[in-house]
Order: sequence, then C-alpha cells, then structure tokens
Amino acid sequence: MNNLPFIYSVKLWVIDVAKLDWYIRTNLKLRHLQLLVALDDFRSVGRVAGYLNVSQPAVSKTLATIEEGLEVTLFDRTTRGMEPTEHGECLIRHARGILDQLSNVRDDMRDISEGRISRVSMGVQPAAATVLMPQFIARLEAESVETTVSLLEGTMDALLPPLRAGDIDIIVGNLPPRPLGAEFSSELLYQDPIVVVVRRNHPLASVQRLRWDMLNGYPMVLPPTGAFTRGPIDDFLAHHKVSVPRRHIESISTLTNVGVLQLTDSIGFLSRGIARHFAALGLLVELPLVLPNVRMHVGLVWRKERHATTSHQLVRRVFHETRDGMLAALGENFSDDASVGVPV
Repeated sequence: MNNLPFIYSVKLWVIDVAKLDWYIRTNLKLRHLQLLVALDDFRSVGRVAGYLNVSQPAVSKTLATIEEGLEVTLFDRTTRGMEPTEHGECLIRHARGILDQLSNVRDDMRDISEGRISRVSMGVQPAAATVLMPQFIARLEAESVETTVSLLEGTMDALLPPLRAGDIDIIVGNLPPRPLGAEFSSELLYQDPIVVVVRRNHPLASVQRLRWDMLNGYPMVLPPTGAFTRGPIDDFLAHHKVSVPRRHIESISTLTNVGVLQLTDSIGFLSRGIARHFAALGLLVELPLVLPNVRMHVGLVWRKERHATTSHQLVRRVFHETRDGMLAALGENFSDDASVGVPV
C-alpha cells in the first residue's frame, strides 16, 4: 500500500509526456513557431499583430491554444510586456533553430538551382591548413562570392565523428593507409614528401656534406606517436643510427612546430609544401637529407551519399583546380591516376 502513490504518480507522468509528444508532433505548426519568436522579439501582442498582419485577438487566441495544448504557460503578462517563462524560453530557442534550418533549406535549394553553394563546412588537418586551404578559399570566393566557409581543425580520428553525423561536409588532410569504413569515400589530391628542416643560422644549415648521423644530439620536433608518418620516420632514423633524443616535441600543430624550430636548435620533420611556405618567409631551411617514400597523402574524405550533390561536386572541382594551380606554380605535372599521386 505504501508504494501505490509512487506508482500512480509515475503513471501520470508517462501519460503527460505522451500527450506532450503527441501535441508537438501533430498540432504544433510552423505559424505557431513564427508567432512565438515574434512575441519574444516584440514582447507586445499589438506589435506582433501588426508584424504578422493579423488581429490582436487572433494572436492572443493562438497563444492560448498553444499553452493549452502543451499544458504550460509560455509567457507571463507583465507591466513591461510579454515575458517568456522558462518553458517559453525553451520552446522559443528550439523554434528559432527550426526556422533557421528552414531558411538554410531555402538557400540551399536556391543555390542548387543556380549551381552555387552558400555554405560549406570542412574538417581540416594540419597537413592542408597552411597551404592548400587558403588557396582553396581564395579560389572558391572568386567563383561564389556569397559562400560561407566553416572550418574545424583536428586529427582524422577527431574529424570522422562529425563527418559521420553530418556536422561537416568533407575532410581535407592526410589520408590514412587503412580503410575508413563503408560509409566513406576518399580521393587523393597529391603526395607531399616529408623533409628535414631547421631554423636559419642553425649549426647544420651551413654544413657542406651533411650526414644523417650529424643529427644526433639535437632536439627534434616530430609527429605524435601513432601518426601515419611517425612510424616510417622512426624506422628511417633507426636505420641510419640516429637516436630520437629525450628532448623532443610531439605535435601536429604547424604553427607550434615552426615556432619551436625558430627559437631552438631543434630539427623538424614537415611536409615539403609547408617547409617551402615557411622557407619563402625566411623562417626555415630545408636540409639536403632525403626521406624516401615518407609522404603525406593529401586528399578528401566524404560520406558517400554526398557524392551526387551539386555543392559537393563544386567543392571537389575547386579543390582539383587549386591543386593543379599549386603544382603548376612548382613546375610539377599531375597524373590522373590517383594511386600514383604527385610529389610536391
């Protein structure tokens, strides 16, 4: 008998939630959401009526109908005007999100019809952030001046979940050697060799006949353990009897790595594209040491269902044109065989 009140209250709560769910799914209309947002913006029934071109009684009646259906008070009538309650603030916040999404749908539908894109969200790895992405954005803006580009930087493991969830449209960066999963497609844009770099005026920068064993004793800036390029670098150094010193930095941050190299005698391992960029700025020098077959495989990853959309095809085309322009400036030729790629 002592448990009956508890069981009874739980049953009533479930019924209330079911009723709330039913009302939201079947009776809450788009015009209701627009009215709630307008009431939050204007805080006046009269001003909302004028804005929506309806009568004041119609506004009051619609609000009362919504509150009755939800069985909550959404606005308090005060001397300062209409003040949303906690329930009201919750519903208005989601109403704004829904209306914004519908606005995005309108824009996307228009852009598909006109062969343009208004927004693109991309995950970017450091391998592409310094050189490829700025040139891509400049070329995209030249074609579609109203495009908004949203960038999220991170590792491949960090970027795949938002790609899978649809929060980003495409990933740009170093393609992993392992398959990514049946739901993803990928494309190689070019290959970028790893080179050895130091700051200008580094003791090794002026050595005429540099050997690998001369790197011993210097601190290093390396990719993190587990990065696609770290294993081959470690193997190559071990083969040439170069020990990774205890004083070393493991980082995927290009700016951090370059900053450390500038201020210390550290030896760094960067992609040639990034190394040439900072060498042109007078910050780094590439050492005449070759790491054969240690390369960044810079490319694109996307969900397979995105392949046929106009915006996706445009983004890929602009990336191809950006890649071709970069390689042409370096005097390289590009092979259409993506399995071959191109050294930068």
